[in-house]
Amino acid sequence: MPERLSAEEKVALTHRVLTVLSAWQVEPMEQGQLLGLPAKDSGRRFRRYRAGAPLPDEREIWTRVALLLRIENAAQQLFPHSALSANLWVTSPNRRFGGRTPLALMLDQGLEGMRHVERAIVD
Repeated sequence: MPERLSAEEKVALTHRVLTVLSAWQVEPMEQGQLLGLPAKDSGRRFRRYRAGAPLPDEREIWTRVALLLRIENAAQQLFPHSALSANLWVTSPNRRFGGRTPLALMLDQGLEGMRHVERAIVD
């Protein structure tokens, strides 16, 4: 997927996913974990991404970006009149996930957790 995106698209998607993670109130270290970034030097890297650098050209990172943006879009559709409710859905306990939050599931199970959350919210 990253090879099909222009530099401008990569920058725009990087900015978009970081905006979504901030709206979900995900801590910076957890943002890196969700995106599949190495923990080393995460602070410096995030400053670069926020300043307009694109995420690395790694398929798994861009797969995670796509999943996170699809989850965000589905949450917005679930709560079309309340962006706050859509954002809170990610951090609120949910019986579909055994009383855990979608965010906790994604952090604990990584890519597979993201896929599970995406399937659950679009069903």
